[in-house]
Amino acid sequence: MPDFDHTAPVIVGVGEASGQSLGADWPSPTELAGAAIKTALADSGQAGGLAQAVDCLAAIRLIEDSGVPLGVGSPDNVPEAYANAAALNPAKLIYSDIGGQSPQAMVNELAGALKRGEINAAVIAGAEAMASAKRARKQGHALDWNRPSDRQFDNRLSSFPILSRAEIRHGIISMPLAYSLIENARRMDKGMSETDYTAEMAALWSAFSAKSLTRKHAQYPREWSAEALASDGEGNYPLTSIYRRWMVAQDRVDLAGALVLITAGKARELGIAEEKLIWLAGAGEAAEPPLSERRNLSGSYAQAHAAGAALEQAGISAGDLGAVDIYSCFPCAVFAAVDTMGDAERAHGNYTLTGGLTFFGGPGNGYAMHSIAAMVQALRKDGSKPAMITANGGVMSKQAVGIYTAFQPEQPWRGEAINGYEAGTVDINHAPLGRAKILTHVRPVTRDGTGGATLIVEMENGDRALAFLEGSLRANLDHAIVEVAPGEKRHSAKLVHPS
Repeated sequence: MPDFDHTAPVIVGVGEASGQSLGADWPSPTELAGAAIKTALADSGQAGGLAQAVDCLAAIRLIEDSGVPLGVGSPDNVPEAYANAAALNPAKLIYSDIGGQSPQAMVNELAGALKRGEINAAVIAGAEAMASAKRARKQGHALDWNRPSDRQFDNRLSSFPILSRAEIRHGIISMPLAYSLIENARRMDKGMSETDYTAEMAALWSAFSAKSLTRKHAQYPREWSAEALASDGEGNYPLTSIYRRWMVAQDRVDLAGALVLITAGKARELGIAEEKLIWLAGAGEAAEPPLSERRNLSGSYAQAHAAGAALEQAGISAGDLGAVDIYSCFPCAVFAAVDTMGDAERAHGNYTLTGGLTFFGGPGNGYAMHSIAAMVQALRKDGSKPAMITANGGVMSKQAVGIYTAFQPEQPWRGEAINGYEAGTVDINHAPLGRAKILTHVRPVTRDGTGGATLIVEMENGDRALAFLEGSLRANLDHAIVEVAPGEKRHSAKLVHPS
C-alpha cells in the first residue's frame, strides 16, 4: 500500500436536488443549486468546517446562457448566486463552457488545482429548471430569475463550433437531427436494416430505463419494454427518421447536482471519514470538429481517445471496471463506448448508473453532476473495482472522462488530464457538382409529416460534401447514388440509383 498521499484530490461529498424534493411550485436553478450544495456539504459528515474551507465554486453553464433562451433570465453572476444560496463565500468563481462534458472537465481541472496547492476546496454545481420555465411559458406565468451583480468571475464561454454553418444551412438545426446522422452511419456500417437497428436501440434503452427506478430524483422513472420503445404508442412519436421521443434526452426537468473536492490531507484535517473519500485515478479529454468534417461519422474517435487515456493513466483496462456511466443523450453515444470498450461481459443496463438522460433526465450541460453523484454512492457501497464516468458535449464534440476509486490508487494521479488527441479532419467541398454516394442521412418528422433529407455524401473524386434531398420519401437512401448541384444557400441532390 503506498504512503498516504496528502495532495491527492478526492470527492468528499455529493448532493442532488429536484423540484419534487424542494416541494416548490416554481423552483429556480439558484434555489435548486443551493439545496444540492448544502446536501453535498452535509454528505461529507463535516459540513461546517468544509464550508469554511471552500474557496472556489464552479457553476455549470445554464441553458439560458448557452444560446437557448427560455425567457426567464439568469443571474448576472451564476456562480456567485449559487454560492450565496448555499451560504458560501469563495474567492474564486468560475462559469463553465457550454457542453455536457463540463462537469467532468471541471473535476479534472480543479482536481489539478488542488493537487498543485492553488486552491483549498472546490464546489462544482449544476442546475436547470427547464420544466418550470416551459410550464410557466405554457401557462402564461411570468418568471424572473435575473439577479444583478457587479462581481467579477471567470467566464469560460468559448467559440468552439458545435455545428458548422454548412450543417445548419442543410437542415441540421437540432441535436436529434445531428445525432441521427451518427446513428444512421453506424447502422449502415453494420449493414443493419432500420427495423433491426431500431430493435437494438430499443433493447439498450429498455435496460437503461430500469435503472431510473433506482434514483430518487429521476424525472421520468419507468421501466419500458423494448417493444414499447420501438413503437409509436404512449406518446412515443417520431422525431426524426430514426428516433422517437423516448430515445432522446429529455430536458424538461427541474434538477441540480453538486460535489465537493478537496485534498486527502485536508479531508483528514477536517475529520472527514476515509470511507467518504473517492479518489480520482485517471482523466482524459478530447475534442473534435463538426460532424461533417470528421473522419469517423459512425462513432467517436475523441471518446475512444479520452476513455483510453483515462484508463491508461489509472493503470487499468476496461475489463477492470465496476460501476460505469456512459453519457447517454442518444443511443449512438453509448454504442460508441460499447464498441470501443470491448467488454463483452457487461450487460447493457450496466452502462448507466441513473437511467441516462432520457429516463433520469437531461438537465442541459449538467447531467454528469448526477452520474458522478451516483458513482460516488456506488463506490462507497462497493469499492472493490474502479468506476468510470464519461461526459459528452455537443455532437459528441467534446469529451471528458474520469476514473475513480474508493481507495487511494496504487498509481498516484498525475495532476492533469491527458489531452493529446489530434483530430483529423476531412475537407468539405462547398461547391459540389456531380455524382456522389450517400454516407449517412436524416429526415425530420413533425406533425406536418416527414421533411427532406440532409445528406453527407462522398463525391466521385473522394471529396466530402453536404446536400439536401427533397421528396423520395419511400426510397432507401443507404449508400444510394445522387446527383449533387451547388446552391447559394445549400446544395441540392437528386436520387439517381437507390441502394
